[in-house]
Amino acid sequence: MQIAFLFIAHMPYVRHAGPQPEGEDALHAMIAQSLLPFVEMLVELHSTRLPIQVGLACSPLLLEQLADPLVQKHFVLWMEKVIAQREASLAEAEARGDTHAAYLERFYVEWIEQRLSAFTERFNRHLPAWLRELTVARVIEPLACPASYAYLPLLGREESVHAQIECGMLHTTRHLGRLDGLWLPGCSWRPGLEGMMAEIGLRYVVADRSSLVAQQPPTPINVIPGRVAALFPDEDLARHIWSEDLGYPGDPLYRDPDDPSGYHARSGALYDPYHALRRAQNHAVHFTQLLVAEEARAGADDLRLILLDAAQLGTRWVEGPTWLQAMLMLSTTHGSLRLTTPGAYVRNHRPRVQGLLKEGSWAAGVHGAWQGGVAEVYWQEIHRAEEAMVELALAFPDAVAEHERLLNQAARELFLAQTSDWPALLSAGAGEEGWAARWRTYLQRFSQLAELARHRHLQEADLALLGQLEEEDGLFASLNYRIFAPAS
Repeated sequence: MQIAFLFIAHMPYVRHAGPQPEGEDALHAMIAQSLLPFVEMLVELHSTRLPIQVGLACSPLLLEQLADPLVQKHFVLWMEKVIAQREASLAEAEARGDTHAAYLERFYVEWIEQRLSAFTERFNRHLPAWLRELTVARVIEPLACPASYAYLPLLGREESVHAQIECGMLHTTRHLGRLDGLWLPGCSWRPGLEGMMAEIGLRYVVADRSSLVAQQPPTPINVIPGRVAALFPDEDLARHIWSEDLGYPGDPLYRDPDDPSGYHARSGALYDPYHALRRAQNHAVHFTQLLVAEEARAGADDLRLILLDAAQLGTRWVEGPTWLQAMLMLSTTHGSLRLTTPGAYVRNHRPRVQGLLKEGSWAAGVHGAWQGGVAEVYWQEIHRAEEAMVELALAFPDAVAEHERLLNQAARELFLAQTSDWPALLSAGAGEEGWAARWRTYLQRFSQLAELARHRHLQEADLALLGQLEEEDGLFASLNYRIFAPAS
């Protein structure tokens, strides 16, 4: 039996165009707790010459931020601040004679210092460059994602869908290298994408089993014979990794992710990283046993595709990276298990079964997680902006100089407004403040730029606004607004 792990990493655009890392805490926490350990682990395992292979679906939004020198600088400042806070807490714990708190603070200071040293000295602050090295070494197989991680089934214009895929593929290729597969937020699917995938050379998509049209086992299928395949994650195995109620992450020995001090385990008892990390290794042994039991029932060439989320491994499940490292080592050294990647599996075992995919997602096959409550208003506004962007691309096919810059920036703002996090937050009941309100800011900026693009002459204030927005939202440097023009 063949095992493929697919590591999914995404973060909305939180880059702050200023000297201090304001509002970037979630990004820096993910880098420190999930992405850095992931890269370190793969580099170390590769050095042992073990045949390690994993898939990686990293959103272009996240890649752009990881490659940004300002974000890299902010991460160092953020880590230094965390170290200073931990050292102050250590001094306080020692002063009051709290031996366990002092033990934990020393552990955290050492751990954070090691991560910071790896980031600055070993990886030269540039994680995408090392991800590319791992891709060249065939340790990582990257997948394409929509440019701003938009939820494609609910976009209103096909031009938006095509722009998201084409721009996402272009910029991920630029950072990581050649791409064969496609990952969509929420394991979603929009019928018709298979034709575009075939045109641009994407050979497979990871879809939810709810998207299967026929009642059939979720084995790989041919969507376009010989050109596009669909693979389906194993839901039963995933529950052990994803569920905090029934799976490994909820173990009482593991650190409580909602305790900012890091002093308590999920059970409420004092946290001990030694015992927690030992438990993570034991859970890796248990998961290997589950895979071996599956192998006894499966064929030698059957695939088990297992999804891993950077928002969970290392963040919600602090010990997750230790579990993953142990799992990869066990998977490569166990006689009956073979590690592969989704793309390698498709290349070597082209599916024989023909099938169709219907609209769906991992949210029970429907879109409620992105469409509920006040998210309806969000989609109405997005659809209006999509229409306006297509009209601009048609009206100004030959824009140059400042007008071309205006239209390119308008396209960036629309992309940022389309990030799937915004409707997900609104559907979950988040009020329109903080992160949940960012989409309105992006649409307001889009509207300002769209209006200015229709002016024959631009004032100094207009150019100043454009320059400010290019600095604040300056991702996807090669984005061309004409990507939104309808196909002729």
